[in-house]
Amino acid sequence: MVPMTRPVDEREPDVTGRGQFRLPFEATLGDTAGPSSLPSRAVLVSLAEAYAPCYSIAEPFSHAVFDGLIDPGLLRCIPAELPAHDSVLWNRWDTPNERRALFGRADHFGPATRQLAATLNGADFVTFLETLTGVDALLPDPHFNGGGVSRVDHGGFLNVHVDLYHNPRLEVVRQVNVLVYLNEDWPARAGGDLELWHSLDEGPMVKIPPRLGTVVVLSTPGAAHGHPSPLDAGPGRSRLCFSAYYYTSAAEIQTPAAGEHRVVFRAPPAPTMLRRAALAALPPVATKQLRRARRVYRRAVARRANGS
Repeated sequence: MVPMTRPVDEREPDVTGRGQFRLPFEATLGDTAGPSSLPSRAVLVSLAEAYAPCYSIAEPFSHAVFDGLIDPGLLRCIPAELPAHDSVLWNRWDTPNERRALFGRADHFGPATRQLAATLNGADFVTFLETLTGVDALLPDPHFNGGGVSRVDHGGFLNVHVDLYHNPRLEVVRQVNVLVYLNEDWPARAGGDLELWHSLDEGPMVKIPPRLGTVVVLSTPGAAHGHPSPLDAGPGRSRLCFSAYYYTSAAEIQTPAAGEHRVVFRAPPAPTMLRRAALAALPPVATKQLRRARRVYRRAVARRANGS
């Protein structure tokens, strides 16, 4: 049985996202027998079929947000399994574009983290993603290259970016990102909302709070996203997210350009006063040309995402 849910009304503010669905986990279990972190395969496929049209037209790019898709009891167990903050198992970045840590060593995952990883890489969930996104023959990454648990501490951030397109280890190209948030009782004042942008220089259009159980599915090519504002969670509290990525064979599509072999970040913004002064100094015709150039850029990104 598909639960009675609906997309958020399009008249509501864009901060909710046009592709957001609230699914109480207990209502999605359907004919699942015994303990499970997901609804049954039949329920998953029904959900994906019901929401695929909304996914394809979501703005600023194809995405969906689900609350309650994965057992929250499982997700609550994961933070306690993570390595100590000073452990060498965390990869760390502290640059102008990101201040965060990543734990992607699957051989060191605890029991609940291993179960979540197996669930996201399992046949039922991959079929759900294929049906929802319309991308056939998706390949999960058993190595979680660039994935796993991302941790952002107080003051941390991740600048708006377009993800790595080509996975050189597996010789595949990324098509879909799945983000599972692990933050119970997350306060709005802490920030850390995932932001979806039209492009690296225009946004945000959608903001998604990183609450426990929120699952974000997005089509990767050309998708500008991040959480660029420094986190205000206070000492001792971190923003946690489990990321999994899905690919298709590189032989089936055009070879990626050189720039697609790396993450592309948004340029650091100019100071507000300087930016305002520069825009005010432009004649109206120049401002109009800038807007037209942005529209052309967005169309080019959309064409690339659609393979045309």
